Amino acid sequence: MHPRFPNILLAALIAAAVAAPARADEKAELQQLRATTLALIDALVAQGLLTRERADALLKAAAAPAAPLAATAPTLGPPGPQWGAPKVAGTPPPVVRVPYIPESLKAEITEQIRNEMLATTRAEGWADPRTLPAWLRGLTISGDLRVRAQQENFDAPRYAPDSTGLCDIVGGNLPAACYRSQGASPAWSPDVTNTSVDRDRLTLRARLGVEAKVSDDTTMGLRLATGTGSGPTSSSVTLGSGFNKLGVVIDRAFLRWEPRYDLRLLAGRMANPFFGSDLVWPDDLGLDGVAVQGELNLVPGAFAFGTVGAFPLLEFGTGRRDAWLYALQVGTDWALGDNTQLRVGLGVYQFSQVEGVRETTPPPTGALAGTTGYFSSQYPANLRLKGNTLINLNDPASTAAPTWGLAAKFRPINLTTQITTRIDEFLSAGLNLDWVKNGGFDLADIRARAGTDAVLGLQERNTGLQLKFNVGMAALSNQGDWQLFAAWRKFERDAWIDGFTDTSWHGGGGTNYQGWQLGGSYTFDRRTTLGLRATSTRNLSDGEANLSSAPLKVDVLQLDLNTRF
Repeated sequence: MHPRFPNILLAALIAAAVAAPARADEKAELQQLRATTLALIDALVAQGLLTRERADALLKAAAAPAAPLAATAPTLGPPGPQWGAPKVAGTPPPVVRVPYIPESLKAEITEQIRNEMLATTRAEGWADPRTLPAWLRGLTISGDLRVRAQQENFDAPRYAPDSTGLCDIVGGNLPAACYRSQGASPAWSPDVTNTSVDRDRLTLRARLGVEAKVSDDTTMGLRLATGTGSGPTSSSVTLGSGFNKLGVVIDRAFLRWEPRYDLRLLAGRMANPFFGSDLVWPDDLGLDGVAVQGELNLVPGAFAFGTVGAFPLLEFGTGRRDAWLYALQVGTDWALGDNTQLRVGLGVYQFSQVEGVRETTPPPTGALAGTTGYFSSQYPANLRLKGNTLINLNDPASTAAPTWGLAAKFRPINLTTQITTRIDEFLSAGLNLDWVKNGGFDLADIRARAGTDAVLGLQERNTGLQLKFNVGMAALSNQGDWQLFAAWRKFERDAWIDGFTDTSWHGGGGTNYQGWQLGGSYTFDRRTTLGLRATSTRNLSDGEANLSSAPLKVDVLQLDLNTRF
């Protein structure tokens, strides 16, 4: 059926319904037709197939005087000499009579319109809200799946011909065993297992989320993802475990209460609520706790925003050294003309009681074992990556394997600036500058907690900087969409907690490196993309005679196949 057929039918029905008074034997039929037509119009408006403005316009047009039409239209009836003949002055205009519409024809018209409405509903995925349960109307389901081929290339260690020591290299990366043999303060990257063997692997990330609008102001969210509890910043799992099944974890579980359009409360396990880049906030990182977000209009085209939150990091049932993150961020967003937007955010973060404190007595035994908060200040192995300065927390008389804690306190300040310019209707370009500095580094404080003078030679290496440029479509949704980006960063060892860094950099994440990253994505099917990313990094060398300056160069190539709904 032609797309305009419902409007044509409506016009015909309305014309019949509002026509001039008919003969007495037709009046009842026309009144019934008028009522049927008006009811049909109301039904079409209610279903969204016809706007109220369009319906009123049709009624008004049909009810308008028909003189112009009568002046040119022929009289309905058998053809004769008067057909198309010129008018004679004083002759009354020919009469236009609306024919009688039988019930069978009205039923056929109604059925045709109903069938077209059903076909449109199926084609466009509509649903009658009266047929859906109330709880289902506010349900939103989303998901994504990524398969990644990753290649990691290391600069193998090189030795002099007469060399006898494992760690006496003349070039290439320092062997991993040299890092793992550390036992005294300070230490760096004691968990490194590979610095010389190239690695090829496939990884998989799958996520399925649902959001339910519980009321006008409250939304509940839940997301499942692949992964384990061994690290907070990645949901990818490496394939190749004898076809064993993959684990699934709860990645998001939050409640959002939004009493006003510019104020919201988040509680539970949520996505990162702070504005920033992947320098300090990886894409996969979720935060546990509570946060409040708000916006305030300043002037036309500019508004201010703010976020404050409290997030538990480590909780102990037998000690008072629970670790928390307290955070405050404020910022502004300006529209600089019609095509340019500038967004600036300044965040202050307090990682409370994450620093290590050396024990002064041996571990409790007997009935006291497990009843005190012994080693409660350690930096857990399942959290740390590599780069931060560590101290050994064992008591002075201990000969056991080291228990590591963070040497520095962490009170970072983070400044993020992002400018985006629209090039044309589809393309945009952006430049992001992200800077972080840890104000908690204090050499005297580290020495007091470490209980040793061995840390006196430490230098303050506590800033990070990233510059990133991107160009392309705003979203990778339709076939042919594309994006390109280039980034450079320098990330000193104690600028940020290494366990909360992006694992796509420096062969698994961490700090204490500099390097670059190039990449792009192309949408070859709707919402399905192919992406390529190359990263090259190397350890920072500050001229210090310690493992923080040891050579470690990693080149990573990642090919991603990603789809989402």
